[in-house]
Amino acid sequence: MRRGVWYQLGFNTQIVVKDFLQAGVGVGVIVSPKDLAHDKAIEHASQYRSDGADVLLDPQFYVPEYSAGKVGTYPTAAFRQSITTLGAVTERDLEGLARALEDENRKFGTSAVIAPALPYEAARPDIAALNSKLFRAAKKAGEAIGVPTYGTVAISQTLSNMELVEKALSSATAEEADGWYSTFEFKEERLPTDVDDVFRFANASLTLACTGAPVLHAFAGPISILSFGSGATGTAVSFWQNLWGFNRERWKESADQQGGGGNAPPRFFSAPLWGTIVYPDEALQIDRELRREIMLSTSYSAPTERDLPWDKWESYRHLLLSVANNVSDIASATTAKGAMEMAAARLERAVNLHRRIERTVPLRDNTSKYQPVWLEVARKMLAEKEQDYEYFEMTRPA
Repeated sequence: MRRGVWYQLGFNTQIVVKDFLQAGVGVGVIVSPKDLAHDKAIEHASQYRSDGADVLLDPQFYVPEYSAGKVGTYPTAAFRQSITTLGAVTERDLEGLARALEDENRKFGTSAVIAPALPYEAARPDIAALNSKLFRAAKKAGEAIGVPTYGTVAISQTLSNMELVEKALSSATAEEADGWYSTFEFKEERLPTDVDDVFRFANASLTLACTGAPVLHAFAGPISILSFGSGATGTAVSFWQNLWGFNRERWKESADQQGGGGNAPPRFFSAPLWGTIVYPDEALQIDRELRREIMLSTSYSAPTERDLPWDKWESYRHLLLSVANNVSDIASATTAKGAMEMAAARLERAVNLHRRIERTVPLRDNTSKYQPVWLEVARKMLAEKEQDYEYFEMTRPA
């Protein structure tokens, strides 16, 4: 698994990602069957590989009966059915799934096979057993192609304490995976603000990383600032809010494609704030000297330097580039502990800057609510996980 920032593809993101890869930003792309039809996705995957990126295909079995729209164009769609029906799959069925996974991943030229899996749930041993069967099918596909197989570890909200999370991790790590495609289902918030939840996320990631196999944080979004300090080798980002954290609602018929804010004004993502401010409404209320400190420009944000109208699509590109560049910087730390120290320092600065702003300008939508929580988690990891960090450095992937 390549170290650095990966792009989690969603609705209408294919061209933006291509531009970033050609500029040397990012190391890989994760294709979404929900958002891109099979044949068109293969074309894009070929382009991404030509641009030097690795490609992965997320089979998206999180809601296994979902087969609507573009998902139905993939060979694995034939195996999408209810959990009850899936639980009764035969070895013959699994052979068929293995062939479908092999077919898809060969055509996409993936660098590894991601195993289909359902989110781990409390008091659901049947799901752990089913995930084991699905992993075996993926492993056959990976071995046939000659690429690694990544086990999918999706932690649901029902695993509400670390003991339950560790039980799920124990089930997952019983498989002979070559890496982990890991994601965490937080409560219904734009970004998570519960200290215990975020700590479980970071702790679970470090636990997986201590197996000696690389971890890729899926659906990370802005919380990717904590990924490399939690032992991850890669982290997946997007500018769509419905990809800022794992949410099964996305695989329902009525799900909004992008979750991008409708007709709301653009938001300027500030790396120093590790958050957004509404442009121009909030931005123009901030003292000009402080504004220069927080509104760091990219090639997509030039109009904001002159207080001119700014296209919302350009604001999305600016956000993604800012996150990718800053998280790539953290990924360059030589140790996971060092990466968490970098994250903590940046979050501490963000908290202090928000305090300065909010003395005079109240910011909307609780945009300054999550940074103090993430800072607390970073400090908690550094204070309580010293032995885990030491062990990880002895076992970490080359």
